[in-house]
Amino acid sequence: MALRNRHKQPTLVSMWMLDVFCCALGCVTLLWLLSSRAATDEKKQAASSLQDLRATQSVLSAVRDDLTTMKRKLNADIESLRAKLVATVSERDEANEKLAVAKTDISTLETKLATSSTQAVLLKEQLAKKQKEATDLTAKLVASAQSAEDLRKLIREKETEADLVAIRAKKVEDQLTDADAKIKTVQKAADDAKSNLAAMRKTGDELSAARATAKDLQTKLDNANVNIVDLQGDKKKLADKFDKLRIESDAKFAGIAMTGKRVVFAVDTSGSMKLLDDKTPAPTKWPIVVETVTRVMRSLPELEQFQVVVFSRKASYVFGSGEWQPYLGDVSQKLVSEKLSAIEPVGDTNMYDALDLAFRLKNKGLDTVYLFSDGLPTSGAGLAPDQDKTITDAQRTDILSRHVRQTLTSTWNPARGPRVKINSVGFFFESPEVGAFLWAMSRENDGSFVGMSRP
Repeated sequence: MALRNRHKQPTLVSMWMLDVFCCALGCVTLLWLLSSRAATDEKKQAASSLQDLRATQSVLSAVRDDLTTMKRKLNADIESLRAKLVATVSERDEANEKLAVAKTDISTLETKLATSSTQAVLLKEQLAKKQKEATDLTAKLVASAQSAEDLRKLIREKETEADLVAIRAKKVEDQLTDADAKIKTVQKAADDAKSNLAAMRKTGDELSAARATAKDLQTKLDNANVNIVDLQGDKKKLADKFDKLRIESDAKFAGIAMTGKRVVFAVDTSGSMKLLDDKTPAPTKWPIVVETVTRVMRSLPELEQFQVVVFSRKASYVFGSGEWQPYLGDVSQKLVSEKLSAIEPVGDTNMYDALDLAFRLKNKGLDTVYLFSDGLPTSGAGLAPDQDKTITDAQRTDILSRHVRQTLTSTWNPARGPRVKINSVGFFFESPEVGAFLWAMSRENDGSFVGMSRP
C-alpha cells in the first residue's frame, strides 16, 4: 500500500519564539530603565560635583589672593633679609679684619711674651707701681675733698671779712668827706685871716693899735697852715687806706693772681649752671656767675683786651668771630654782664670746644684763660663711636676729662714754647670731683683754682 504524503502547514511564529521575543523585550525594557536610572543618578552627581567645583574654585581664588599677598610680603621680607645679610656680611668682614688684626696683635704679644720674660717682670712691677700710684691718688682725692671743704669755709670767712671791709671803707669814705669839709672850713678861715692881715697892713694909722691883733692873726694863720698840712696828710693817708680797702674788697679770689693783658673768659652755660643738684633749681646761681665774671674783670689791673667764650652743647664767641675787644672799664663790664644775663643756661658741658676756641687766639697774644664752670665735661671730642652708647655717665666724664687735659698738654698748651695760664673758678657746690679736675687742670697750665661756696 502506498504511503500517503501528509504535509503540515508551516507557521511564521511559534510559541517558543513569542516567549523569546517577550523575554528579549523585557530585557530591553529593563536595560532601558536601568540606564535611565543610572543617567539620573549621574546627572545628580554631576550637579553636585559642579557645585563642589564652584565652591572649590571660590576657595582656590581666595587661596590665590592669600598666596599673592603672602608672596608680596615674602618678597619684602626677602629684600629686608638681603639688606640685613649685606650689613651682616659687612659686619662679618669688618669683624674678620679686626679679628685678623687682633690675632696678629696676639701673635706679636705672644712672641714678645715668649721672648721677653724680663719685660713681663718689669710690666708687673710697673703695674704694681701704677696700682700704688692709684691708691696714693685716691688718698690725695680724699685729701683734696677735705681741702675743698676747708676752702669753702675759708671763702665764707673771706666773704664775711669782705663785707666788714666794705663797711669800714664806707666809714673811711665818710671820714674823707668830713676831712674835706674841715679843710675847706680851715682854708676859708685862713683866707679870711690873710684878707684881714692885708687890710690891716695897708692901714698905717691903725698899724700900732693892730699889731697885737695882727700878731694874733699871724699866729692863727700859721696854725691854720699847719692844720691844713696835717689835714692834707690825714686825707692822703685816708685815701690810701680807702684804696687799699677797695682793692681788698674787689680781689676776693684767694689763691689766684689777678694777672693778664689779653684774656679769654670761658663761661659754662650748661643747664646745671641754674641748679644746685639734678633736681633742685637755684634762681640766684646764674646771676652770681655773671657777677663773678665782671668782678674778675674789674680785679685785673693790667687787662687791655678780652674775649668771652660761652659753652654748653657747643661753644661760641660772645663778640663777633673771636676778635679782641678793647677793655674800657665799667663800660666793658656792663656790656659783658648784659650779654651773659641774656643767656638761658641749658644743655651739656662741652669744655673741649670752649678751650679749642679760646686757644685759637694764642697766636694773637692770648696770655690767660679764666674758666668758670660747675661740672665735668659731658660731651665733645674724645669718645670712640662704639663707646657713646655702651659706657656709664661716670666713665664718660672720666674719658672726656682726661682727653681735655691730654689735648692741653700735647696740642693747645705744650710745655715747649709760650704758655697760656689757665685759672679756674669752680661753682661746684659740694662736688669735690669737679674741684679736683679744675684744680689739676689749672695746676698743669701754670694757673690756680678757687671754688665758690653754696649761695
